[in-house]
Amino acid sequence: MQLYNPHFNSDKNLIFFFTITLLWTWVFSFTPVLLGVTNTMLGKLLFYSAYTAPSIIGLLFVFTIYPNSARKDFLYRSFSFKEIEIKWPLLTVLFFALIVICSLLIGKYFHLEINDVDWMHIAIYTPYKIPIMLFISFILSVLSQEFGWRGYSLDKLLVRFGFTGASIILGTICGVWYLGWYLTPGQIPYNLLQYSLFDALLFIPSTILLSFVITFVYINTHRSILAGGFVHMMCNFFTIQLCSYYHIEVYVITQYVKIIFCLILIIYIISSTKFKQKINSEIEQIKSDEFEFELDWGL
Repeated sequence: MQLYNPHFNSDKNLIFFFTITLLWTWVFSFTPVLLGVTNTMLGKLLFYSAYTAPSIIGLLFVFTIYPNSARKDFLYRSFSFKEIEIKWPLLTVLFFALIVICSLLIGKYFHLEINDVDWMHIAIYTPYKIPIMLFISFILSVLSQEFGWRGYSLDKLLVRFGFTGASIILGTICGVWYLGWYLTPGQIPYNLLQYSLFDALLFIPSTILLSFVITFVYINTHRSILAGGFVHMMCNFFTIQLCSYYHIEVYVITQYVKIIFCLILIIYIISSTKFKQKINSEIEQIKSDEFEFELDWGL
């Protein structure tokens, strides 16, 4: 198959993307810690600059090397609501809302302090808080990360390693991408580390399992980057931002419940013949796009 840009589709370029992204993130997230400025304005600016690495590097690769047809396809899958329909956003919200509801019920059973937060009061007297939280989640997930993780790298991983391999590899990279968060006060990995080393380390496997869920929705929406980003956004909103109003023990419970929910969904995914056919169909579609892949990977 004749490619517009054959050198772009080699394994090297994907490795370059991940390497540059991780180095950028680690440099900007560890620097405030090493300089002892994590609680200053400079430290916060450096830290939040780390968040932007996946999308900025991904967009740089796309818009400097992809041909126009590929860029148009990328933008369509990033911003079009056509493939998402109403079903997948609703299922996504329901999935993570159930995780939080189950977690709060478990917390209440174990007599944790979960009644101190009056969401009805917040919705009535400070209704702006929830939209602000959603907007922050959108920035820190979709805008800052997903143009790189799902937008640039996932298709290439799917062709090379299949659904399971791609989800594990990307989930692992996303997990270790958060290493600087373990040393930054106020971040969930940092708070978990103060509470329990085991629960802090469990954050990475939970990120890997979440990768399966995102890839599942991504495939079912004809590789919609927006849909995959929405899953990431809702996970942040429900399991991190809402849980931040409670004691860290509530988040610990939420992390366990999220793992269980993800495992149940993964079991369904692996056993679903219909979804396997869907995966194969989408991978063949990726291969047929001249600007993405050669049919022969030299395997």
